[in-house]
Amino acid sequence: MKQNNRTFKSFIALFATVAVMLTAGSLNVSAQEEEPMTQPEIAPEFPGGTVALLSLIQQNIKYPEEAKEQEIQGRVIVQFTIEKDGSVSDVKVVKSVHPLVDEQVVRAVSAMPAWKPGMHEGKPVRVSYSLPFRFRLQAPPKDVILVQYAKGQNGKKDVTCTLTNQKKLTEQEQASVIEMKDLDSKLKEVSKKNIEGFFALPNTPETMDEFNTIEEKLNSIQNLNVTYKQN
Repeated sequence: MKQNNRTFKSFIALFATVAVMLTAGSLNVSAQEEEPMTQPEIAPEFPGGTVALLSLIQQNIKYPEEAKEQEIQGRVIVQFTIEKDGSVSDVKVVKSVHPLVDEQVVRAVSAMPAWKPGMHEGKPVRVSYSLPFRFRLQAPPKDVILVQYAKGQNGKKDVTCTLTNQKKLTEQEQASVIEMKDLDSKLKEVSKKNIEGFFALPNTPETMDEFNTIEEKLNSIQNLNVTYKQN
């Protein structure tokens, strides 16, 4: 019997998404030299609270296409002042990732509406506030199964099925992509002793039906040593 290193049923399909994540902010008192202050008793508050702030940021920050192409990712931290009237001023990047994403954060924060200002002893005070923004590119979908087969040892044929992204295939491998209806004829080649080669089968990450189908069909072929992996 052939031994499978891992079945496709255990794989989890990944989808290409882009996440801009806002985490909790931090604040410090910012006082002019002639007006020293202590930590505010009541922290500044964005209109509608944290949920409204997160919603506004997600609407206004766009992941630049050029940044995606260059796979620029990371955590940008901006610092800004919430004035006594709640307006936002002095927006600056204190931890940079790349100008392409830094400027998106600065633009979005600069355009924020007035906050409810911080209070100390019943009076509004100027407060310095920091917010981190995480730019993250998730992995592209594993949208193809590359099947490679060659003569192995002890009369068995080695077959490797790799769950991968089509963009990672070579030109020859991309040219070998078949339709599901042609799978049976290709597997006949796999079963022949002296034939070596490869082909790629499109995968539907949402259902994984193709994985289950090819696994079942390979299980029915004798004298195969099958390995499943991801790339």
